Amino acid sequence: MTSKGGPSFWAVDRVSSGLKDRPDSMPHLLNEISAAPAQNCQRMVVLGSAKVGKTAIVRRFLSNCFDEKYTPTIEDFHRKVYRIRGESYRLDILDTSGNNPFPAMKRLSLLTGSFFRYLFL
Repeated sequence: MTSKGGPSFWAVDRVSSGLKDRPDSMPHLLNEISAAPAQNCQRMVVLGSAKVGKTAIVRRFLSNCFDEKYTPTIEDFHRKVYRIRGESYRLDILDTSGNNPFPAMKRLSLLTGSFFRYLFL
């Protein structure tokens, strides 16, 4: 079952980010893949054991939906480009497998990540 609506799971906190009174500063998702400067490109690697909700959290962030049906992930790659205060920022999200069927893939994801989110129960 897919659930939609409600506040975004990873919504920008306007108060803590200093953007409270500046709506023009809020991030806007760009539909087209535009070129972002290298310093504005980041890769988040989502790691953790099998069946802890890595893919569910990524899907919630990307499309604000939740699917109760479990489907094992081998590796999924997502890319979003945002425009914030007139500049383009690219976020690549690498959703990894929890059971590590390919150790070389895990090693490569660790080497190429800018930051990591580790999930566990």
